Amino acid sequence: MAQLQADEMLYIPNRRRLTHDRLDAGNGQQVLHLFYGEVELIFDEPDIAPLGEKLLQVEQFQASDAMAWSDGAPHSWDKIRDLLETLIEQRVLRRVSDAPTGRTAVSFPERLGEVPAGREPLTFSARDNRCPVLTEQAFGRAFELSNLEVVVPVYRVAHPALDGDGRQVGENNVAPRTLFLDLPTVRKQCHYAGSRYQSERPMNVTAMKGMARQWPDLLSLTEQFRKAFLARMPPRTPGVLTAGELHMMVVCTLASVGYVLVRGTQPVPNGELDSGLAAMFRLIDGVRLVTNDLVRDAPEQPVTAQSIVDYAERHAVFHGPHGVCAGPPALINEYMQVLTGSAPAPIEAQPDIAARLGDLDAALDYGLLGQRVESVVRFLGATQGLLHERLRAAFAGHLPRTGLQECVEAPIDVAHYPLLRDDFPLAETYQREIKLSRWLFARIGEAFPGTPQGTSLDELAKLDPTEQATSQRRLAELFAHGLPGDKAVAEPLCGELAGVAASAFALERRCLRVVEREQAMLNQRLRRSDHPLTGADLAVFTRPRNGPPLAETLARGLGVSVTSDSASTVLGYGESSLTLKE
Repeated sequence: MAQLQADEMLYIPNRRRLTHDRLDAGNGQQVLHLFYGEVELIFDEPDIAPLGEKLLQVEQFQASDAMAWSDGAPHSWDKIRDLLETLIEQRVLRRVSDAPTGRTAVSFPERLGEVPAGREPLTFSARDNRCPVLTEQAFGRAFELSNLEVVVPVYRVAHPALDGDGRQVGENNVAPRTLFLDLPTVRKQCHYAGSRYQSERPMNVTAMKGMARQWPDLLSLTEQFRKAFLARMPPRTPGVLTAGELHMMVVCTLASVGYVLVRGTQPVPNGELDSGLAAMFRLIDGVRLVTNDLVRDAPEQPVTAQSIVDYAERHAVFHGPHGVCAGPPALINEYMQVLTGSAPAPIEAQPDIAARLGDLDAALDYGLLGQRVESVVRFLGATQGLLHERLRAAFAGHLPRTGLQECVEAPIDVAHYPLLRDDFPLAETYQREIKLSRWLFARIGEAFPGTPQGTSLDELAKLDPTEQATSQRRLAELFAHGLPGDKAVAEPLCGELAGVAASAFALERRCLRVVEREQAMLNQRLRRSDHPLTGADLAVFTRPRNGPPLAETLARGLGVSVTSDSASTVLGYGESSLTLKE
């Protein structure tokens, strides 16, 4: 980019995309935040705060004018040039000389072009035996339908299904992508003010028109489900909805649509899903993106319809990988008012939500138990991640380097593990996941009083010291003397590796027992049979979100095989093996 000159004219190219708010900086001081698409500008330095205020007022300006945007002495040209050039690079500002000469019509293709047309419409269903094949294709490992929720979160089970209009429930965001159909879709550029204004990504007009046709019914179904959920899981503070409570309700709403497809009796055929349920899913799926963040920050923080919309605007939640939200602002606000209970639905839709789901109580249980299952698996993955970081610290700087060390020190980032959250340092990310998993598991446990399910994950981490000492000694013997000389692990690394392995495998067995117990209760509600699980099954979910499980690190670094189930962990090398159990 050519260096900015003082006499050049600048402007904000899509001014209706610019929004702002004044947020507490933590010291009681209100700080100006400007939001432009996915860019957030924070004017927390007193000397540049007037510049932010001025950007809200001007249509276009000469670059040198910004030197005077100060409450004190004028800014230096060098300082202002650097600031303005940064805004040009972020595409918040543009040179007038670079402005397009005429308005160009923007069009988008009917298909994304990801998959060939004519792919067979398949989904997770209790009407056939295809779940093992579909999961093998999607995740590289086969799962029976009775364990589907271990690898596919309950809020995504319905994604690939076709509704009565022939549209996939998850539309362009269907996951897993192996089941995405890329159906013809009308896409247009967004002209709603705010972060999505004239975005390069289009709106899905086809889906929005389908929802608009049945809007009053959708508001009513949303209200009916909210009342049923809150009767089952009353808010801790009457009249106040927290981020965690809204998140659980949102996930249960999404799960209820999957429930009718995968229940053991009278599952709905693919292509015959009630259009009201499908549209209800599409409406609330975007809300989950907001609550999924908020619940990690503070699950007990109160939320309102407006605070959810504001968060979505500030943090570019209206933007997805394949498009932007197509909802008109007035309809979004009306929907959020009904969802949070701030306003009533305009009608009482019939058939009601209970009739459409068949068994509303079972659908609620499916959503709640599915979240319990996910919280246990996430707890395991994040705890294993912290143990891996412990190994990384032990190996740091160790010489001579070994194959095991290369595996331990391999990068854990989004490039290698695509579902890893990267908004915090790695160790803090793991700790936040553990904290959230504990909260969700305990809070949802309150909906199942008098059952042997338990309400706390803390017991999982309380490992018996005597058993751990025995396991650690046996593992150290294997790592030091049971492997060839070029793979044997010497002290002090051997003791640390054995300690980490003893903890990781004991925790894995405990989590397997809890997941099997929760999944059995879920299957009982859906009238499905049970199947046992292994550590490799849980790793399908944890690996892309948390990094390599220890079994993978040992296999690649030492050639040691590891197989585990809820009763035992078996490590093998050549003809020798070691079995760990409680």
